[in-house]
Amino acid sequence: MHTNNTTTVLAHKFGFSDNSSFSKAFKNYYSVSPTEFKKLNPHRHSKIRQLNSKNGQAYPDLEKYICTINNLKKWIKMNANVQITEIPAMQLAYVSCQGPKNLPESYAKLMRWATPQGLLSEETKMLTIYHDSFKVTAPEKVRMSASMIINSPVEIAGEIRLTSIDAGKCIVANFTIGVHEFEKSWTGLFLWMNENGYKKADRKPFEVYHNNFNEHPDKKAIVDFYIPIE
Repeated sequence: MHTNNTTTVLAHKFGFSDNSSFSKAFKNYYSVSPTEFKKLNPHRHSKIRQLNSKNGQAYPDLEKYICTINNLKKWIKMNANVQITEIPAMQLAYVSCQGPKNLPESYAKLMRWATPQGLLSEETKMLTIYHDSFKVTAPEKVRMSASMIINSPVEIAGEIRLTSIDAGKCIVANFTIGVHEFEKSWTGLFLWMNENGYKKADRKPFEVYHNNFNEHPDKKAIVDFYIPIE
């Protein structure tokens, strides 16, 4: 915004592997490309660094943006074990809902159905599938599926439905985090994906849980984040 440097120079200066990964990360954050962002600033060489966004809020300046990106990189490096893995196909039972506030009740319905069928054990894996992005959809309208992996035929009833996750390549990141750190972890992981040259496949991201965070001494969730990639 405040220099004549090309985006390629800026990308390398601030640790991006190339101009493409910088531009993707920038557009993901601001919804415009770096070039468009620069053109929007009416006071480019002024001390006044405010730039109005589409929703009337002020854009942070480039230094704040770079700081945010660097902090997310550090967060992933310090808190996630990231691997590229070929996952097998998974059969699921699920209950749909919209918005995070309705997710606990969807899991409660799933548990009430699963319990009398003897489907719950220490090996049972619960997962949440996200059908919309929080970056483009209002949180209360984000479609989600409270799900569990099933390994044998079952009879469905009520709101219970069956689906599957296809086998394929995924970015898998293991976290031990507080419930307020999920958004930051997802954002950082998508940044890691762009930085490392991977492209999201046309399949839904999801979380697999390994504990009940309420039973953790520090109220931490042990969870794997999955991003399907091409």
